[in-house]
Amino acid sequence: SVQFSNHTGYPTFKGQILNGQQLWDLVEGLEANDLLYYTHLLTG
Repeated sequence: SVQFSNHTGYPTFKGQILNGQQLWDLVEGLEANDLLYYTHLLTG
């Protein structure tokens, strides 16, 4: 997975590529704060 500052169609963008462990760390953080269950998802 990736995290970017904005859509890659713009002339410049910043961000990073996440490996499996980094992505799992994010999921664990959401779980620790009881944020794994939601009604809406906004993507861009």
